[in-house]
Amino acid sequence: MGWLAGTLLLSAALADSPPKIPVVASIIPLGDFCRQLGGDAVEVQVLIPPGASPHVFEPPPSVIAKAAQARVFVYIGAGLEPWAAKLLSSRNPEGLAVVEAAQGLPLIQEVAGHHHPHEANAADSRAPHQRSAESRSGAASKSETHISGNPHIWLDPVLAQEICLKIAAALIQVDPERRQTYEANLKNYLKELARLHQEILKRVTTWSLKDYVCFHPAYTYFAKRYGLREVGVIEVAPGREPTPRHLHKIVEAIRHYGIRVVFAEPQLSPRVAEVIAQEAGVKVLMLDPIGGRPPYGENYLQMMRYNLNTLEEAMK
Repeated sequence: MGWLAGTLLLSAALADSPPKIPVVASIIPLGDFCRQLGGDAVEVQVLIPPGASPHVFEPPPSVIAKAAQARVFVYIGAGLEPWAAKLLSSRNPEGLAVVEAAQGLPLIQEVAGHHHPHEANAADSRAPHQRSAESRSGAASKSETHISGNPHIWLDPVLAQEICLKIAAALIQVDPERRQTYEANLKNYLKELARLHQEILKRVTTWSLKDYVCFHPAYTYFAKRYGLREVGVIEVAPGREPTPRHLHKIVEAIRHYGIRVVFAEPQLSPRVAEVIAQEAGVKVLMLDPIGGRPPYGENYLQMMRYNLNTLEEAMK
């Protein structure tokens, strides 16, 4: 076969293949979930760039334009992206599937710096792999409800499985012809998330220290899942500078619990964490709740294993 005939056949095959589904995700981990589940069938755009904090991000016109083209819109909710509801209301909802990841999950409420579980539309008690993507299609509806509570659900690999079920349901909703592809990708990725969960469980049992101090309450769900305890948070509310009294309490907690490291985040200035660490005579290490930096880039599994290694360095 000549090169011209081969080129014509390839062009015909490409013309016959269905177009990619435009998907928009608010943060990098959600974008990675969409890519893992959608594979070659989706074109994913992440709205919040690497290095930016979703708590203080304001979408520019370019972001709004991207969202206007989406067939699937995925965001966390629970107040993480306060601009999302306005953005969604500005576009035609026809043909759009919206995944608000926090909807239906048991969110941890934050009261005066302490965290306790509160069942907000409690999730089905069955394990994620026991439910099909189809049975969760209701969670991929065009909801604009914002549930209050800690929004950092994606940092718990078990809850990440719940999120992936919702995303797969949304992809099937807008693109039923490729249902088998999405279901196969979902099955494979749920196995990867379950493997990550088991790895964390196994490694955490070897740690001598279970208490930690972090910059803001991003790891509350992770801590609850794996038996860790958040004994101090530098910035309880996004953008709110801690008072001298609050900083003094954190230094006291570090000394009381024998903590060796203060965890900072690449999306936020480490200055206050460094001041506390110097006062308490401990180190500062970086945990990344969002991703986008080397060596893990935009890969959720690699980011979580990087964070696990960092935690282990401080707590084993």
